[in-house]
Amino acid sequence: MSRARTSNEIWWAVLWDKLHEFFHNCPKLPKKPITESSFLLKMSRARTSNEIWWAVLWDKLHEFFHNCPKLPKKPITESSLPFQIGTNITIKEYNTFLNNYGSSGYKFQFELNSDKKTGIVDIVDMATPVHEDVVSLLQDFFKVPNGGVIFRPPIKVTGQPLHYNPDGSGVEIAPDVAVYLSTAFVPRPAISTILPRPPGDIHVAVGQGVGRLKQRCLTWMKEQYVRAVVCIKILSPRAGIRERATGYFYRTMTVYHSIIPSQALKNSRDPIGDPAPCNAPNLPSFQINIPIGKVFWSPRFPNSTIPPAIGALHLTHFTIDLYKIQQIALEAQM
Repeated sequence: MSRARTSNEIWWAVLWDKLHEFFHNCPKLPKKPITESSFLLKMSRARTSNEIWWAVLWDKLHEFFHNCPKLPKKPITESSLPFQIGTNITIKEYNTFLNNYGSSGYKFQFELNSDKKTGIVDIVDMATPVHEDVVSLLQDFFKVPNGGVIFRPPIKVTGQPLHYNPDGSGVEIAPDVAVYLSTAFVPRPAISTILPRPPGDIHVAVGQGVGRLKQRCLTWMKEQYVRAVVCIKILSPRAGIRERATGYFYRTMTVYHSIIPSQALKNSRDPIGDPAPCNAPNLPSFQINIPIGKVFWSPRFPNSTIPPAIGALHLTHFTIDLYKIQQIALEAQM
């Protein structure tokens, strides 16, 4: 959907940026530092109809001269994912795009080309009800070891914080869930090659295919600092086939835990009447237990499993109950 730019096009792009700032009545950040006493500083004014016309024109010219990812103009469905929205995109262009459109309801993925400077941008998932409900439940699972502490807990759990990919590429990523320790227990390093330091990341796949998800797991496991990988793929419901007792559609999950694929987990009786093995909470075969020390392990300090933090925690493991995840996924389709 886009192409590489010539030096002449880059020059024009810079010019259009300046013209865009001139003709658009958009808030403009101050060029010099300001103080709290100068808050409510007026930075924009009302636009005339003529200025609005020019603003639309400059938007079109900006799209033409800039090689940036372009969001689809019409709604897309999960069946059309992954949906490519840009090629030959530079890392800087992608990071700018992510900061501008990261909350658009789409989940983006940037794949670097062999030149390590440009890449392809895809929409790989969307903020559907099932996606958001599962993300919320996962956040709750990772908060359990805090023992109910909600203010300044030992373990912090947030959603979609932008941070740089730990691979050193300079690409920003936005996980569905980020898990990290409070600085009261693990102070920030004085010297770090990655700023800010990456938290533990969790990505939820609904629209992404199993093959792409497995490849992502394999890629993460090549990194020394990654100690555990959990990927859960929630497959599409089978139209017209429901569980009699609940009315839920028949639906399955595929789970990868440290690159060991489990069987497809059945959420209800399938069309030929096989009993569902994942039919109650707290079943050992359908739980994922991750030692907290593994999540926060540091290759630079392999013997320091953060004992101060462990003593402040209610539990020593994160436990993900797949039965509860499947129930949330099924309810979201009702």
